[in-house]
Amino acid sequence: MSPVLRYLLMADHVPAEGGGGMVRVVVELARALADRDDVELHLTVAADGAGGRLDGLVPADRMHRRPGGPVGLRSVRERWTRWLRDLPPMDVVHGAKHLLPADAAGALRVLTVHDMLFLDRPGDFPAAKRLLLRRPYLASIRDADVLACVSAATRTRLLDYAPEVADRAVVVPLATPDTLRAVSPTPVAELAGATFALAVGDANPRKNLRLAVDTWPAVRAHHPDARLVLVGPRDWTAPDRGRHFDRLVAQGAVLHLGPVDDGTLRWCYEYAAAVLCPSAFEGFGLPVVEALRFGAPLVCSDDPAQAEAAGGAGRVVPVQDPHAWADAVVAALGTPRRVPEHGPGRSWAEAAGEIVDAVTRRNRVRTR
Repeated sequence: MSPVLRYLLMADHVPAEGGGGMVRVVVELARALADRDDVELHLTVAADGAGGRLDGLVPADRMHRRPGGPVGLRSVRERWTRWLRDLPPMDVVHGAKHLLPADAAGALRVLTVHDMLFLDRPGDFPAAKRLLLRRPYLASIRDADVLACVSAATRTRLLDYAPEVADRAVVVPLATPDTLRAVSPTPVAELAGATFALAVGDANPRKNLRLAVDTWPAVRAHHPDARLVLVGPRDWTAPDRGRHFDRLVAQGAVLHLGPVDDGTLRWCYEYAAAVLCPSAFEGFGLPVVEALRFGAPLVCSDDPAQAEAAGGAGRVVPVQDPHAWADAVVAALGTPRRVPEHGPGRSWAEAAGEIVDAVTRRNRVRTR
């Protein structure tokens, strides 16, 4: 029997409720690791509480609460203060969002690499975040013993900046959230019986909601009653939903639901006539996988990570071609939904297992 790993997953960024893709990823990974017999899971969470998202997942003495505060300040503390000395000795320390503590050298260090957007698109981030996190992120990459890249596309971008870590970088694709597959759908009364396309994501400019919104009048010329539904977390930077957003909302052509619970999100996936993923830059493309899982016709950009996640399914459109985008959406809205996938699909248990396997392999290398 394999020895039990005392495994610390840094989950300070998980809020009491809501949150985007990175939050959903760490919650699902934590649940999968907690279910393993070869892992004794410990969690760091913000002192102001992770609410019901992680509470009760591990015994109270394995839930290590850390000071809250602004993201930049909290991240600096995570990287540079010697807070690990206050915890039991760990076999593994896993940074789930960009950073590893500098004093984690006694443990095997795992870093989830979601994307390289700090370097690819620094202008998308507030100035304080750019100044405080860019160098610690690169240092964490160099320090990591295992770099768990969420896609092959992300691994490629990582190696463009840090080719020396190739032997430590593995691809561990994300899975459809288990909570989304298990939850009961919650209908949206405003959309009962409506034909609608769904776009899931925040309004950061790289998400390119502008493309979906500003081409919507061209789509409505062919499907006059169709609505565009936008779902996503609260804005964390200057939003860009396109120049026609306010007018289309006023007309009822666009419905902005904002943050929704898992039951509502599942219902939207199950009843959408199409799911639109126009993002110009992604690390993985979780809505792509979720749309396919629930049988929705898919239109996505040709961003490498999203095209990889689509795996040849749906309509993949050049991100710079609004006419092709509108044509693809028109066609998708006229396409019957597929039968949803009822098989197990890729699970978070598999993803967690691949990370633990990578840890085990790397540990053998370190101890030779």
